[in-house]
Amino acid sequence: MSKFTIQDRVVLDEMVDCFTAEMHKHQDEAKLMDRRPIITREYWLKMIEEVQNKIDDFTTKKALSHSNQFRTK
Repeated sequence: MSKFTIQDRVVLDEMVDCFTAEMHKHQDEAKLMDRRPIITREYWLKMIEEVQNKIDDFTTKKALSHSNQFRTK
C-alpha cells in the first residue's frame, strides 16, 4: 500500500476538519434543543483522534510535515 502524499493529506485534513466542525454543530444544536445525542461529543472526539492517528501512520514524512505546518487544529 502506498502512503498518502501532500495532495492526499490536503483532502484528508479538509475532510476530517469538516466532519469535526459538523459534529460540534450537531452536538451544540442538540444541547440547545435539550436533546441527548446517541453518540457523545467525547466519543466522537476519541474516534476522530483514532482516525487521525491512522491517517498519520499512512502518510509520507514530507506530507505529514506539510500538514503539521499548514493545518490549524
